[in-house]
Amino acid sequence: MTAFDKRAQTNMPTPALLPMPTQDLSRPFRDKAAPTLVRDHSTRLFRWATFIPAILTTFFLIIIFSDWFQSGGFNATEIAMVALVGFSAFWIALSVATGTVGLFFAKPDNPAKPAASINSMRVALLVPIYNEEPEAVFRRIAAMRDQLSTLPSSHRFAFFVLSDTRDDRIALQESKEFERLRRMHRHHLPIFYRRRADNIERKTGNIRSWITNWGAPWDAFITLDADSLMSSQTITRLADELAAAPDTALIQTVPQLVSANTLFSRIQQFSNNAYGGLLAKGLDRWSGSEGNYWGHNAIVRTLAFAACAGLPKLSGKGALGGTIKSHDFVEAALLRRAGWAVRLLPDLSESYEETPQSMIDYVLRDRRWCQGNLQHLRLLGAAGLKSASRFHMLQGAMAYIASVGWFGLLILWALMGRSEEQNVIRYFTDTNPLFPQWPEMDAVSRLVVLVFIIALLLTPKLFAILDTIWRDPTCRRFGGIGNFMLSALAEIVFSFLLAPILMIQHVSGVFKTIIGFDTGWSPQNRNGGIYIWKDFLRFHWLETTVGTLLSMGLAMGVISLWLLPIAFSLIIAAPISCLFGKPLPKGRFNPHILATPETIGPAKILVKAGNVPDRSNDPADGERTPRRRLSV
Repeated sequence: MTAFDKRAQTNMPTPALLPMPTQDLSRPFRDKAAPTLVRDHSTRLFRWATFIPAILTTFFLIIIFSDWFQSGGFNATEIAMVALVGFSAFWIALSVATGTVGLFFAKPDNPAKPAASINSMRVALLVPIYNEEPEAVFRRIAAMRDQLSTLPSSHRFAFFVLSDTRDDRIALQESKEFERLRRMHRHHLPIFYRRRADNIERKTGNIRSWITNWGAPWDAFITLDADSLMSSQTITRLADELAAAPDTALIQTVPQLVSANTLFSRIQQFSNNAYGGLLAKGLDRWSGSEGNYWGHNAIVRTLAFAACAGLPKLSGKGALGGTIKSHDFVEAALLRRAGWAVRLLPDLSESYEETPQSMIDYVLRDRRWCQGNLQHLRLLGAAGLKSASRFHMLQGAMAYIASVGWFGLLILWALMGRSEEQNVIRYFTDTNPLFPQWPEMDAVSRLVVLVFIIALLLTPKLFAILDTIWRDPTCRRFGGIGNFMLSALAEIVFSFLLAPILMIQHVSGVFKTIIGFDTGWSPQNRNGGIYIWKDFLRFHWLETTVGTLLSMGLAMGVISLWLLPIAFSLIIAAPISCLFGKPLPKGRFNPHILATPETIGPAKILVKAGNVPDRSNDPADGERTPRRRLSV
């Protein structure tokens, strides 16, 4: 340990050890401290109401495709195509069903009574950081600390900044920011700082180190990512909810995206705010006490987590072995198998996180998530897990694998061409069992399928739009009804433009993971980067190649015109990525387009933390922000 590391350790309280045993996934486990759960029988009803319509919708699509192929009997390729249709469409249908349940059957928001001294809690707010911008991290901490110090509460809070930073220069700045924050505010809320000498097991190891060395006195902890921000009311409400629910080990909020400063990030921010709440309400209805954990902006009961959520390492090396990267889903599953409830609070507001500003940074982060979620497939057979927990892990993996299904359908649709005589591979005969004699699919049939799939994709968004207008007919929080509808239309158009690009990136991520390519653990670029054209062309070469091949087939008249929008999107992937990732121009972009309540009327905590978009320091014309090194 270096001298600097030793000084960092002195900024922590007296050690209070708490064992955190590694869980055995081959045997069921029940925590003796977990109270008996009072089951909500409506949860089973809403699961049926969600999954049965999704299954029936998928079955309907399978019947349509099977009807086209059955005249000449099925062969392997036709069976594969029907299977891909069912495999890919189910997840869209499930999203529709979840949104429907959220629209019509959302739980009422009944806040718990404020905790009294008899059930007050000691709550640690943990901020794990890894090569982050220290000034921004501590600015957000200062805002939360200021608010909490003025809000009456029987709970006692403290902040722990848990650094895994490897760069000594950044670590020194962290230490300075910590000392400055500790000296400048005369708070009753303690703040501590620790830098690990060895960042073993990444974030999971960071949290585990805190639990085993200092966790014993703390009833609960709130996990905060480096870009997380929560108001004092939200933090206190989480503590009140956990104090009032002795059978619950974890309560997850639904973070809202903020600080979007490019067209790409504004699209993500609007989509999250306008549509995410409705889906979260539906998810809460059918998950019940078997909810999920997203790794941050959640409160966790310390003793339960220590006793039940110690993660083992996976056998093997490469992308699918070693440390469990997407740890949160697994930790939620282990808490639930041990007898504890895991719940979601979809109506709790003022819980925030940031989003990547460019598509490149979004995809780089997504590759890590893809790798971690595919690891979950190895854990589906773990002993004692609840069915809902297994499905959460499966659904996380399918968010990426489904893109492989859609890509397979794209390839098969391209091979089918315009007719039996006009297709990419013209030697389809009965003597060649690998390829079918394609059925005649007239324009009407293809249009029906296309419209049906698009309707499935749009329905959750349309439900969310209706829900927003029903609750607030003027949509004042979104800049007025006109601006809200224009923003929703823009988001839908932009999403369809971006979807094929992200599909290809997901396919690439899945195959890289399968062959064992480990993305590693790179620090997240939260402020966006200025990349040169070479970066965009190199990063999006695969999309450009696929788009070019499709365009050549269209020009030759052997590929259906229905694929023209996809080909167009893919062939201009690099320009789209470049354009959408640029900072929005000063004074020339309507702030109400793709606006959210956080941009129209930001909460006090956002203003206090400086998370309101401000482009006053954008580079002037002719200036260039130093670009970060791109690793494709």
